[in-house]
Amino acid sequence: MNTFKLTLRSIIKNKQYVWINIFGLSVGLTLCLLVSALVVEENSYDKSWKNADRLFRIVTLDSTAGLEHQMSQTFVNLSSELKRLFPEVQNESYIESTDIYLKTAKESTQSIAIPALEAEPNILSLLDIKILEGSPSQLIQGKTNLLVDSEFKEKYFKGENVIGKVIQSADPYSNKTYDYVITGVMEKLPYNSTLRTSAIVLLPKLAMELQRDGSGYYRQQFLQLKSGTSIPDFEKKINSWYKGFLNPGVKNTTSFRLQPIHDIYMEPLRDNKISGNSKTTKIFVGVAILVLIISCINFINIYAVRTIKKLKNLNIHKVLGASRNQIIWRLLLETVLIFFTSALISVILFKVCLPQLENFLGYDLAYVRSSQAMLLPYFLIIAVLLGLLVGFYPAWLISRIKSSDALKNKLSKVPKGEILIKKVLISIQFSISIVVLIGLITIKSQLTYIQSSPLGIQVKNIFNATYFNMGTHSTAVRDEISRLSGIEAVSIAAWTPSQGSGYMAKTIADKNNPEKNIQVSFIGGDSNLPKTLGIQLVKGRLLTPEDYAHVETDEPKDEDNINNALITESTAEQLGIDKLNVLYKDLQIIPVGIVKDFHSESFHKNKVPTVILAKEFDRGNILMKVKEGQEQQTIQSALKILQKTYPDKLISFNWVDDLIAKQYEKENKQVQLFALFSALTLLISALGITGLIMQSLEQRTKEIGIRKVLGASVTDISHLFSKDYLTLIVLSVLVASPIAWYFSHKWLEDYAYKIEVQWWFFITASLSVLFVSIITVNIQTIRAALVNPVDSLRDE
Repeated sequence: MNTFKLTLRSIIKNKQYVWINIFGLSVGLTLCLLVSALVVEENSYDKSWKNADRLFRIVTLDSTAGLEHQMSQTFVNLSSELKRLFPEVQNESYIESTDIYLKTAKESTQSIAIPALEAEPNILSLLDIKILEGSPSQLIQGKTNLLVDSEFKEKYFKGENVIGKVIQSADPYSNKTYDYVITGVMEKLPYNSTLRTSAIVLLPKLAMELQRDGSGYYRQQFLQLKSGTSIPDFEKKINSWYKGFLNPGVKNTTSFRLQPIHDIYMEPLRDNKISGNSKTTKIFVGVAILVLIISCINFINIYAVRTIKKLKNLNIHKVLGASRNQIIWRLLLETVLIFFTSALISVILFKVCLPQLENFLGYDLAYVRSSQAMLLPYFLIIAVLLGLLVGFYPAWLISRIKSSDALKNKLSKVPKGEILIKKVLISIQFSISIVVLIGLITIKSQLTYIQSSPLGIQVKNIFNATYFNMGTHSTAVRDEISRLSGIEAVSIAAWTPSQGSGYMAKTIADKNNPEKNIQVSFIGGDSNLPKTLGIQLVKGRLLTPEDYAHVETDEPKDEDNINNALITESTAEQLGIDKLNVLYKDLQIIPVGIVKDFHSESFHKNKVPTVILAKEFDRGNILMKVKEGQEQQTIQSALKILQKTYPDKLISFNWVDDLIAKQYEKENKQVQLFALFSALTLLISALGITGLIMQSLEQRTKEIGIRKVLGASVTDISHLFSKDYLTLIVLSVLVASPIAWYFSHKWLEDYAYKIEVQWWFFITASLSVLFVSIITVNIQTIRAALVNPVDSLRDE
């Protein structure tokens, strides 16, 4: 108890320095707590299923023509064939995520879109779904069976008996309406799952056999394996069986692997609404650790130097009988109290910041919220252990000093070895700050480069009615919209800018390199597409309505498959097409014009050979170029036309430039992250410098007074204290630069079109750290230098 009282007295006496430490540690610990919450949440996905450790998705590895890639889907009914043949398979089901469009009341004009799963009835036992009402496993033949969760029922049919209830579709992809019949109500599925849904559309198994020629339709399929099954051995069995299953002479370019269900969140292998970002998470973790390191370095430096002043008091206790272990325990107790207080403050800050983190991420940390009571005590224990670890060095340093030296005041200065350690720790702080700042500049510069680079198409003021089935009204709707005064151009296309490879892709042989193939992307659209998107002609002509009529060639049997087309410049060069209006057999097209290259995907990917095909579609997007200043009125008029023509469809809309911007949502968030982390590292470093310079000024008060008496100016004294930090910053720049260069280049590897890491990135980051450091030092030194030297010498 006496030791505890002495420790509290010491903390209160040095409260100014203690609060600097508590503030820095609280920031570092809060950031670590928030990052830990993110990591815990993302690692909890798909682990709450009863048989999670035995659930796997079948992944297809396709190496056709050397273009090796992985697909999240595999041949229809492969899973049922594996269950039939291999005793290791306990259960299987087709499961596909989708959206369904419903009218909750027949007389209602309002429609809803909800996330859903399409699956076979086996999903109920595969995922061990708890049924609250009905018998959904018994399919009602001839109807689209729908299993809804309790939340859906409560929201749309509160107090009603929903079993057998019929709901009309509002499906934009279908040319007619159809009915769903609710056959069951289930318990709400886990939020932290890639299979999160409000409803399951239960479908009978497709009557389709697995093809022996290596072709087939694809679906996402899952297996539940029996306990004790060796995954590598079973994968070998599957691939060996499939090789023998194919007809003799068929070249096998397909193999399979089993992906654990809890790995899908971080490795979706497809565009998934529910997916994680391992790179952003790693950045979170890395910078949080760096901020915590800076906070701990601050603590060690300030605490060690501050405790030197308490040597005389501590060693009086040693002379009066206190052992070295007791001295260490007292110092460790002080450290633990500071860390524990910081941890309690960080818990409060965590609860305040958690909603902001969820808003930033765009999804709820549901698992963390439900597990806080269990997780936070562990955090407090870890914080105490960290305090013991960090506090041991200064405690050991102080306790080993001889009592006689301390009592004779022979240690007015910190020993040279300890000064060296302090400088190394400060250099590490500066290095971390510089690395984080260079990271911020790199990401921001790449994002600016992306935003300022021409796409090759014009996306400003392009309003998009997303993909839907237009039936026989497509031409009439397009013409009616085009007559609106605020419309410059309108086009129907089976492609949207940012969508990537269009509606179809073909793989053909590379004539310049027979060992490789080229994948060509096809974009389908009407003759207004180039005008609507501002696609520029280089050679030949653009498409006209006549190009969409019957094409005559010398090969009548192929006529129905041949289309006139536009090709991009790089496509013409890569495929060796130098003549127009001539049939190119590999692609079954007749190029009539060459247009400038444009980005059909994000800057992460190279431009691919692209063909704009003269082909009309009854399903697609409606792209409308709206005159500037007339957006609101024109869009309202266009919406009325679409709603009048398609009253039973739920059609969604967006601006194309918003779709383009969404491609770089990750980069925007990383800029925000690094801006925050840069501010925090600089703030905590400035706090550490403040504590150290205050300590140094206290130790050298008499020296400052004597220098002023001898004629030193305020500038001279400020320079005296600043030069040591200037040297440390130069050293930090030399250490941080290669580290920052390496990580900047690693980050930029994800982009096909990118900036070069420039020399001024390093200069800007270094000057920022220098500026903050010098300002911090000068504020304190100028205050000390302005004190009357008579008062300084008398007080000392």
